[in-house]
Amino acid sequence: MKHIRTLVAVPALTLGITVAIASQASAREIYPEGDYRQPVVVVHDPGPTIEVDDNLDEARQAGASAIGGAGIALAALWAYRRRHPVDLQ
Repeated sequence: MKHIRTLVAVPALTLGITVAIASQASAREIYPEGDYRQPVVVVHDPGPTIEVDDNLDEARQAGASAIGGAGIALAALWAYRRRHPVDLQ
């Protein structure tokens, strides 16, 4: 039962903190006597261009992503099976 409460509490707490921080981040500071300062927009010059990845690099990235996803899935399966052992009778 404790695990279920934890599984519900962690996302709820994360969502609450995110909402609280986002609302504070968008608040504007009020300057005295109508001295409202406007934000300064800085335009950066474009940097050097980067060549597009070739097919071999794309295949490596896709393979690494697939191996990582499989590892996460196996870890979740292992954790589930550890919590719910199968009776062999």
